[in-house]
Amino acid sequence: MRSLSAFVFFAAAIACATPALAADPFPASGSAKLAAYSVCRLAVSVDMGPVGSNSSAECNGIVKTVDGSKILDNLAIRCIEDAKARREGYAFSGACIHTDGDGDKIFMTYEGPESGTVEWIGGTGKYQDILGKGTWSVVDAPGNNAQLFAFTFNYDVNWTSKGK
Repeated sequence: MRSLSAFVFFAAAIACATPALAADPFPASGSAKLAAYSVCRLAVSVDMGPVGSNSSAECNGIVKTVDGSKILDNLAIRCIEDAKARREGYAFSGACIHTDGDGDKIFMTYEGPESGTVEWIGGTGKYQDILGKGTWSVVDAPGNNAQLFAFTFNYDVNWTSKGK
């Protein structure tokens, strides 16, 4: 038993003395194909009768890479989405925060009817200087209603870092 305790102590001492390998730095530029799986709850709605309506919803979910790459995979996402319904159709705009396992964040906005533009406008930590642009589209989940709805928000984005 004493030799087992000595071995555990020795192994722990070696592990503590070995420098931790630093994670690869986030690339200064790149591109990604991402899918955010989100569930949204209606926060407020204004019904304007025959003219249409405006509403806001809070959405939460997880972002996964479409190609399985590890960079930008498994981010939490939280958004506020504004919807405008008119006779001619819908228009959506949103603001989102992506958060990785380290707590670093990417800030994103989007606009469009059922697809449109997405923009990364900054972040914190390793994403502090990030700027990006791309496109998005949405696939609604079955069983949605006006109060609670789910969808997959697919987006492609190209990014760079300010000043690099």
